[in-house]
Amino acid sequence: MGSAAYRSGSELRSAASSAAYRSGGKLEGERVHDYRNKGGVIYSEIMLPKDAPPEYKDRGTLWRAVDNREKRKDARLAKEINVALPKDFSLQEQIEVLREYIQENFINKGVIADLNIHNNNDGNPHAHIMLTTRRVTPDGFKGKNRELDSRQSLMEWRKSWADCNNRMFERKGLDERLDHRTLKAQGIDREPTIHLGHEAWALEKRGIKTAKGDYNREIQRRNAERAALKEAERSAQTQERREDVKAAELAEKLKARHEAEQNAKKVEGQLRAAKATLLVEAMRERQTIIKQMNELKVTYSALDKELNALKAQLDKDERKSYQLSNRAERLDENANNIKRLQGETAQLQVIRQSLSFRDGKKKKETDEEIRQAKNDIAKFQSFFRNPNNISREIEDAKKELLEKQREIRETQARIQEITKQQNAILLQYQTQKLLNDIRPDSKNIDNQLENTREPPKSVYEQLRQIQLERCLNTVSDENFRKIINTLPPHQAQELIKSRQAKEQEKSDILTKNMSKTIEKDEPERTR
Repeated sequence: MGSAAYRSGSELRSAASSAAYRSGGKLEGERVHDYRNKGGVIYSEIMLPKDAPPEYKDRGTLWRAVDNREKRKDARLAKEINVALPKDFSLQEQIEVLREYIQENFINKGVIADLNIHNNNDGNPHAHIMLTTRRVTPDGFKGKNRELDSRQSLMEWRKSWADCNNRMFERKGLDERLDHRTLKAQGIDREPTIHLGHEAWALEKRGIKTAKGDYNREIQRRNAERAALKEAERSAQTQERREDVKAAELAEKLKARHEAEQNAKKVEGQLRAAKATLLVEAMRERQTIIKQMNELKVTYSALDKELNALKAQLDKDERKSYQLSNRAERLDENANNIKRLQGETAQLQVIRQSLSFRDGKKKKETDEEIRQAKNDIAKFQSFFRNPNNISREIEDAKKELLEKQREIRETQARIQEITKQQNAILLQYQTQKLLNDIRPDSKNIDNQLENTREPPKSVYEQLRQIQLERCLNTVSDENFRKIINTLPPHQAQELIKSRQAKEQEKSDILTKNMSKTIEKDEPERTR
């Protein structure tokens, strides 16, 4: 119980001090184990199987029950597992990994786990997992769990701990991975160092050498010597291979020269044939490129015409929708006014009928109000095409408005679709345009593209063609980034160099023109 109190930083009373030490608390039993002043305990938790008594969630109750179950004074009360925690994980992530590991390897097998995380800010965050040695049931602890003592279980626990951490590394997008195997099993020729522990780590950090630190430094020295020896062996082998390669290359060159002299005429004929084939293939490739770019340009132009027409229609429909909305609102307002005035007229008529012949003046005033209300009703009714069926006319106006709004939505959707198609076509065209610029026959392609262009039929067509050419041939920075991300690295590098050279050329021309302007203006300022 003392170990549990120490691990959790609490106070417990018992003969076993590990639980109190690990938890940094106080546990009570036959004697008190109070470690509440112990620092570094940042998290503690009791994890129970589903069939365990719920009162075992209390650390004191749990470890007193463990004590009471054992009869022999030398009985082992708990098994402890210590694990180092990756510093790349937050505290919550460390808790998540530990819970997954404990649930999979111990809780699911009927064992209770007392988990405590220690971190003294010394670069050595770690966890103590104290396990009950007996299986737990709703009635308490039963027989010993011998699986905890097998070497096979130990290897499975080590592999499971690596797997749990690696899953968290993967979820966080980190490349680091743990390997539970020994260095020898991993094929690494290096002596392993030993774990310093928090006491030795603190001393080494303060510059005080320890036996464990000296042991690790000696291992590191031997590993460095081993690495240097291997590097020297690799260098010698590399040099030997280089000499062998040079000798083989010299022999190959002599052989190639002899064969070249013997077959010069044959090779020359093959080169001429290959050159002719390449010229034909290059011509076909140019024709394919020109055809493809012309098709993209025609498609882009057709989409552009449709887009302009749709935008004009959308503008017209939006104005019409505004008018229909105003008309529907006015219809509603006038209908409400008619209904209100009809109600007021009915009330006035009731009042008129209740007046006696002695109330002549009041009758005249009431008649005048009734007449005025009827005139107002007539004015509001004149706004409707069919005053006898006002509700139908209002309903038709709202339906017409809804239909126009539906047409606007369809037009907007089509505009978005065309814009998306245009952007895709523009990207294809500009990709090919940039690739053409770094081809050795780029001028031939540009001239043939110019020759295939149809002459404009009107001034409007000419202006539209100029605008279209400018749009297609002007590659924005955003499109340039998209293009180079889709190309192989060597082509992307060539395009970047070509673009930088053109920008530098423009800058030089601008600087030269500015210098000429300054030189021209200087005599005038002198005068």
